Amino acid sequence: PRLDYSGGCPSLLLEPQRTNALAFSEQLNNAVWNKINVSVNANQAAAPDGTTSADLVYPATTGDNRLLEKTTSATAGQTWTTSFFVKASGFSWVLIYSPTGAGASWFNASTGVFGNVAAGSTATVLGQVNGFWRVSITATLAGGLAYFYAGPADANGSLTATTSGTNGLLFWGCQLEQGSYATSYIPTLSTSVTRVADAAYKTGISSLIGQTEGTLFIDMEFEAYDNLAKWIAFLGTGIAYIGFYTNTNSQFIAEVYIGGVQFIDTTLTFSVGQRYKLALAYKANDFAFYANGVQIATDNSGIVPATNQFLFEYNNTANNLTARKYNQALLFKTRLTNAQLAELTTL
Repeated sequence: PRLDYSGGCPSLLLEPQRTNALAFSEQLNNAVWNKINVSVNANQAAAPDGTTSADLVYPATTGDNRLLEKTTSATAGQTWTTSFFVKASGFSWVLIYSPTGAGASWFNASTGVFGNVAAGSTATVLGQVNGFWRVSITATLAGGLAYFYAGPADANGSLTATTSGTNGLLFWGCQLEQGSYATSYIPTLSTSVTRVADAAYKTGISSLIGQTEGTLFIDMEFEAYDNLAKWIAFLGTGIAYIGFYTNTNSQFIAEVYIGGVQFIDTTLTFSVGQRYKLALAYKANDFAFYANGVQIATDNSGIVPATNQFLFEYNNTANNLTARKYNQALLFKTRLTNAQLAELTTL
């Protein structure tokens, strides 16, 4: 499994299938990259992964649109996302065009804050590693190409970059992917690279799951969400199950099902980037759903299905996954008391 250490303690990172369409994502001096009035000095500084592989990009002459550029075939109406790691090295401001090839945005690599953002584009600061900021720009295409354009700029809102020796920006880990948000970095060499959808599960564990009562606990957060119904955690099969999922209205759903719905609640709305501790306690005629220390719902009618497997991301296809981090998952063979559920889920 891939682990995300950005929060200190590691989190299990599960993501959908994605493709980085940019070849030579770290070798920006390679001839496949178009250098529009910029020069590239390879391997000038320690990169986010600790290797000396960050490339210095600086204006070769003074003028507008001093950029690295690369394109890939796409389809009008698709949503694409550009992302990369960048660090100030004489220049602070980064000029970034959206994946449509039009619409400029500016990011300050010294302060980690976006300036002007193009209309129709979504700009996101994804984090900082070893002094490098990872940023992304998302937009919906009008034509049949997706673009990567980025380079130095004199100031927020300025297209001009004034040459001064090798003053520029350090770039590393460039990515261009179809999707409404950036996934974790996918390194490439001579061709594009596809990372398959993540899935985590354990089968044949009926002895570890309470068959007549129990409590399912999940501590997680969404890194992004694309408004599709998605499972979070799941005990059982498609015809008899206990678990959490989300709907298209950005709501958590806690459900117990066997031959029909035994318990369900759809009242809790979630937000991307917010941490949630969820607990679903089940026992015949005694169900409860708690989140972040608060009782969301209870029910005193229903039966409990027997289950023998545990799955994260039950619908493990690209269209049914979204970026999320799992900090902890616990499974109790007893139905915890409401007081214990409140304590367990308190942030």
